[in-house]
Amino acid sequence: MGQQARARDLFRRAGAVADMLRRAGARRGRPVVAVSASSEALALTAHAAFRLACPFFPLDPALPPPIRADILAQIGECLIVGEERAVSAQAILAAPPGEALALTPPPGPALLIATSGSSGRPKVAVLTGAGLAAAARASARITPLGPGDRWLACLPLFHIGGFSILSRCALAGAEAVLHQGFDTERVFDALTRERISHVSLTPTMLAQLLSLRRPAPETLRHALVGGASLSADLARQAGADGWPVQPTYGMSETASQLATLPSLPRGWRSGHVGRPLPGAEVATDGEGGLKIRGPMVMQGYANPELTPGDGLVDGWFASNDLAEITPEGELVILGRRDDVIVTGGKKVHPASVETLLGPSGVEAVAVVGRPDPLWGEVVTAIFAGRMTADELLDWSRAHIAGAHRPRAAVRVEEMPVLANGKPDRLKLRELAARAFSSEVGAGSREENATNQ
Repeated sequence: MGQQARARDLFRRAGAVADMLRRAGARRGRPVVAVSASSEALALTAHAAFRLACPFFPLDPALPPPIRADILAQIGECLIVGEERAVSAQAILAAPPGEALALTPPPGPALLIATSGSSGRPKVAVLTGAGLAAAARASARITPLGPGDRWLACLPLFHIGGFSILSRCALAGAEAVLHQGFDTERVFDALTRERISHVSLTPTMLAQLLSLRRPAPETLRHALVGGASLSADLARQAGADGWPVQPTYGMSETASQLATLPSLPRGWRSGHVGRPLPGAEVATDGEGGLKIRGPMVMQGYANPELTPGDGLVDGWFASNDLAEITPEGELVILGRRDDVIVTGGKKVHPASVETLLGPSGVEAVAVVGRPDPLWGEVVTAIFAGRMTADELLDWSRAHIAGAHRPRAAVRVEEMPVLANGKPDRLKLRELAARAFSSEVGAGSREENATNQ
């Protein structure tokens, strides 16, 4: 099927794939790990694994071998398919048609998803079939979905933002349209020609679609944007162009979507994602860390016995995100706890700086802290665009006050991102440190330390 496929077209081949998995040693209750970049192969294997009551674990083939080995050690006994294994991705895709199978997860452990590891060691979240169903039902309350609707899945299926589209559509009787990777022209063409009603995007994907300067797709009713901080400027541009943008927030541990703002209100600020979905409870600890409880929350992080509870306290999952809960009960996400920059004794949240950096010559930007012997850390902007590093620092000096103002800037041709579109915070920090390690590199500028 190549670049685009409909999930319904895969159903008739899933029975044959289930037979392949059974012959290869798949055993009820033990994970089937699919190592593949092919959305079709992953969707087919998910159907087949669920048919055998096996938890399904889609795994990014681009992970470095040591990280992959560590992840697999966390889950214990499993069957690995894909790549050049006994059951390869090619064999899965060549499976003959037969009985049509719906995507029906087992009620217990059903889906294993590796966390992004954007700022540390990846873990494996264990989601139950009941949790996936609860998440899909709650999503449909805020993002209505039903028969006749079509959700374009252009996010990788080995991340929860992509896979959750399959489970939502299966429960609602809607159709998932699978894309292999994100290509701006191809995605926009599908949005218009395939009469897509729903799409999930990262801010970077949205910016690339807006750069085409074309009218918003007529049939599109819901454009969920998450995975990273959506800037107010980009949201305003999308709204002015007629895109039905809905800022959303979620993670692997909550089966993706946890809160979604139905529409952009006047004066919307970055990080405002609305009320938690029905059934979800949220609270903050003494330091502003966000805690979540509800039927869509994982049963725990993986262990070889798949016993529940790891990473939960009395059913609460303590995320690494900092948040405010407004008097109206709405969530405002401030950034990640471990991304906080301490400069001159003051705490700065990168996300709050990123929303302030809005000059026209900046196409994408991320803010990190770079170690400094005098200030502890220096607020450093890493960006792509036409503007030079000197120009960005000049603009920041005129528009941003106090500790939030970047004192160093690094211009790059392309921003480092993970496969799910989130900024790769580890690589960003490495890039900032390397740019100023010995001598200022090309495209990098820093103010004099005494002027911080």
